[in-house]
Amino acid sequence: MRRGGAWLLWYLKEIMGENAYIHYLESYERRHGTREGAMGEREFWRDVTDEQDRNPKARCC
Repeated sequence: MRRGGAWLLWYLKEIMGENAYIHYLESYERRHGTREGAMGEREFWRDVTDEQDRNPKARCC
């Protein structure tokens, strides 16, 4: 039961985009070999929302 709950929580975070910063850091580290120089979490989310404002693809609002 606990394993199913953890999977469900992970799944919901993936759908909602909550894990986007973690994925960004992993990708940055693969490309650069280190996390040094990566955006901080606050800067990352600011960049994400600014990009959504500039290019409002398939959003409802």
